[in-house]
Amino acid sequence: MRIRRTTKRIVQIDLLEDRSLMTVAPSNLGPLCEPTTLNSAVIRLSASNQASQALKAIYDSGAYVDGAYDSTTWGIVFRPDVARDGVLKSWESSNWLAFSQTDSLIHSTALPVNDPMASQQWAIAGVDTASVNASTAWSRTVGQGVVVAVIDSGIDLNHPDLKSQLWVNTGEVAGNKRDDDRDGFIDDIFGVNFLNNSGNVQDDAGHGSHVSGIIAAAANNNTGGVGLAPGSKIMALKVLDQYGNGSLNAAVNAIYYAVNHGAKVINASWTMSMGSPSLQTAMAYAANRNVVVVTAAGNESVNNDQVPSYPGSYRYTNVLTVGAVDSAGHLASFSNYGPSSVDVAAPGVRIMSTTAGSYQSWDGTSMASPYVAATAALIASLRPDYSAAQIVNQIKATAHRSTELAGKIASAGYLDAGAATDLAPYVAPKVVTPVPPTTTVKSTTPIAKPVWPFRKATPVRRSPVRKK
Repeated sequence: MRIRRTTKRIVQIDLLEDRSLMTVAPSNLGPLCEPTTLNSAVIRLSASNQASQALKAIYDSGAYVDGAYDSTTWGIVFRPDVARDGVLKSWESSNWLAFSQTDSLIHSTALPVNDPMASQQWAIAGVDTASVNASTAWSRTVGQGVVVAVIDSGIDLNHPDLKSQLWVNTGEVAGNKRDDDRDGFIDDIFGVNFLNNSGNVQDDAGHGSHVSGIIAAAANNNTGGVGLAPGSKIMALKVLDQYGNGSLNAAVNAIYYAVNHGAKVINASWTMSMGSPSLQTAMAYAANRNVVVVTAAGNESVNNDQVPSYPGSYRYTNVLTVGAVDSAGHLASFSNYGPSSVDVAAPGVRIMSTTAGSYQSWDGTSMASPYVAATAALIASLRPDYSAAQIVNQIKATAHRSTELAGKIASAGYLDAGAATDLAPYVAPKVVTPVPPTTTVKSTTPIAKPVWPFRKATPVRRSPVRKK
């Protein structure tokens, strides 16, 4: 559906969703990305004097020695047309071979290999042109330790793919009806409902849950799909009601709450047609405190350079405004664009994710924005020393360039999380223990006077005095 803009200052969900229910795929899926195994093996000779016999057998079989670990342990590679396992079997009866071992597949522990819907997530699975290159990113990080604030319609607190992914306010005691951390909200355990200033962030629209699942749906739990940053935690800040509308004040207060409670990334999949001094001040507050703000560009098929859409049109160095592409990398027909005001594109068509108690496939720049927010979380996890501006620039600089997006998207590309996470490892600064200053301590023991070897006084020679 198309969201109608009004002259009132109303925050609205920014989406075009095809709300068709996804079917569950078989649970025996293999890894999303299999590394290539060379037609190779490692062999150990029975003795070093068997080298010449071993070399002849290796060369006769169509293989070659690729390196040696020591004088009797060699790595060998067979030609692609050679049946490696059969040749190794035939060598078992020889007197020169002690044992052989074939190469094996290895998988990153971060790779979600048992989430049954993962293959239906084209942006994650890596089989389509505009996929985000998730498997490469996961070989480096899953976003652990990073909090992403989702300013939206809340989150399904009981969803099997979301309930373990919630940020927890450790300063608050659940259920005691007190404001333990004195932040102005009672029992804000998982976030705040700014529509009624309570801690009840249960999603009654589904939109916030869908966005949250794209970012951080749990991995390796044999359930549903997986988020791009499954190691991150979601801070749920509810500003939209069941119809997708909310107030400006709620959105502004949510930004301040997210920054003050430790979120490194904010996702705002909503738009306003009019600017606001209070919203601009909140955005500046996030920028000054080094928090990345990722926003949806909008779904009106317009140029945001000419028709601004807020908050994305506030061009601070910590802001990333996101357009939508389909699986082929084409700009979605509904997506807003802007060569100056829309920074990068990301998957936003047929995006399967979590909804209230279910999984559905939706369209919209609302779905594209959280892929970029998740990538920001991945980078922040890898490089805690990076500023918000550095994270923004890294995502833009590594976007996959497309001639079709040139002149429409500032980076002229769509998201590549694998390239964005190709970073030098973080080196923690050395902690230098200061040397305590030297202090002079006065002794309370009296100092004995030295005994000098006094000499006898030399007699003074006097001239005789004559009487006159």
